[in-house]
Amino acid sequence: LEIETGIPSFAVPTNGMHDYVYGAGIAFEEIAKRFVTEKEARGNYAKRTVNLLGATPLDFGPFPRVEELKNNLEKCGWEILSTWAMGDSLEDLVKAGNAEINLVVSAVGLRAAKVLQEKFGTPYVIGTPNEWLAETISEALEEAAEQQTDRKIVYLQNRMQKEAEITLIGEPVTMGSLAAGIEKKYGHSVRVFCPLKECENLVGEKDAIVLGEEAMEEALRDAKIIVADPLYKPICPAKCTFYELPHVAFSGRLWFGTD
Repeated sequence: LEIETGIPSFAVPTNGMHDYVYGAGIAFEEIAKRFVTEKEARGNYAKRTVNLLGATPLDFGPFPRVEELKNNLEKCGWEILSTWAMGDSLEDLVKAGNAEINLVVSAVGLRAAKVLQEKFGTPYVIGTPNEWLAETISEALEEAAEQQTDRKIVYLQNRMQKEAEITLIGEPVTMGSLAAGIEKKYGHSVRVFCPLKECENLVGEKDAIVLGEEAMEEALRDAKIIVADPLYKPICPAKCTFYELPHVAFSGRLWFGTD
């Protein structure tokens, strides 16, 4: 297709048996490889500029939710150079190499972060800048940019180690960041159950990768408070307190209406 049309083309090898982190992650990886332009030297970046990697409707749903994350960082003095990939054009993404640092806001963005690090030496930090964690993430970005270090998983730092009172189910970066925020704001211990593959390095000691409905039902047997997509409710204990947190990658637009 590329030879015949002159339109850049690439394939994402999927077979319908992987979860969305795999396919969407490879798509971002290929964009980073093929389209992000080279710079002459690493020192050409502008200070306090950051790319948000992994911001897709699959994890964040409606566009205003991503705008909130951007606003949280902007209040801390950061300029968002590009958002992968809600609200920005391909022309915006190709400039990603000019950022001082990258922030992986969901597991989908991790592959792209590694490519951009390899191409430009750009360090990256992992975490979702929700209202409770944005300041801590800003500090981690500053430290990583100054020291040219990377892979700091912000939401796993200073987590409470006592037995969890609240259980979150979902993607590890967004849910891990929410867990850290709840612990910081309210002082209640939280654990995260992640139903996705290739995310083992993104969960904490008291968290777990739980694959499959039967395994998740067993893991939830002792849960008293659960926050998850409504589709999980049928396998939760009858006496638990369940809070609905719709997740597009799990239940589509079923819980978001038609607007």
